[in-house]
Amino acid sequence: MTLIVTIDTEPDCDTSWRRSSPLSFTSVLQGIPHILRPIWDRYDIKPIYFVSPEVVRDNECCRILKAETNKGAIIGAHLHSEYIEPHAAIYDPAGTVSAEFPCYAHDADVEFAKIKNLTALIEDRLDYHPVWYRAARYGADLDTIRILAKIGYLYDSSVTPGIDWSGIGGPDHRRAPVQPYWISKEDIHTASEKSMSIGVKEYPITIAGKRFGPLGGLFPDHWLFYRWLRPTHMTVFEQKKIIDTIAGAYPDPVLVMLFHSMEIMINKTPFVRNRIMQKRFIKNLESMISYIVSERSEL
Repeated sequence: MTLIVTIDTEPDCDTSWRRSSPLSFTSVLQGIPHILRPIWDRYDIKPIYFVSPEVVRDNECCRILKAETNKGAIIGAHLHSEYIEPHAAIYDPAGTVSAEFPCYAHDADVEFAKIKNLTALIEDRLDYHPVWYRAARYGADLDTIRILAKIGYLYDSSVTPGIDWSGIGGPDHRRAPVQPYWISKEDIHTASEKSMSIGVKEYPITIAGKRFGPLGGLFPDHWLFYRWLRPTHMTVFEQKKIIDTIAGAYPDPVLVMLFHSMEIMINKTPFVRNRIMQKRFIKNLESMISYIVSERSEL
């Protein structure tokens, strides 16, 4: 069993997902070194920080992220397309909401240029060449994967198996495999032999159908009602059930955990409103890592 911990690393927000104003980065400057790093060290976790353009432009964030790479962390690109040229929709991120699905907000040429510019920004600011990518709002399609292959990316983690975002302008990932696969040249949701693939391997976020058992079908088709390996809104019991289900279905399962950097801070997202909720989040996160590590050691 393999655990991959991924963190969408962005500026602080408010409880309505609006970027902080003035722009602040407490989850990077305080949360990563003081809350997350001790957990990574205890369990020998090599996290993937998918960094948005705003984070990489901040000097202090770059200092923290460079220290993380020195300890084995991986930097990936996280395209919030509003905030980077060409055709940037927002030049001052403070107080704004990021709503674009990059693959649909722009044609393939513009998306290519934006990913290329974000890649160059990461290389320049962090002295690091990223080979992992995650689109903001999971907005990736086959054109996105073709772009990644051209630029030299090896891995994508934008796919959310089972979830259809088309109702709000995004992609439909319902046909996607649950486990990692080499993406075919014809379809982002179709697995291929490596030699016949587009050259990029997909690591889907671990999602295992609807929540609440037989009652799940009665709830709206909304991401909140799906079973994510995500300590944000999922209970420890639910996440353990996901792990057990996947471990029983695949001989060598890969689990991809997701959360946002600012979710570990108080009042920086809708999910953590006070110290008690913050402690619950951190305990939930560590409990899941500990459970997976113990399960892996028993295999």
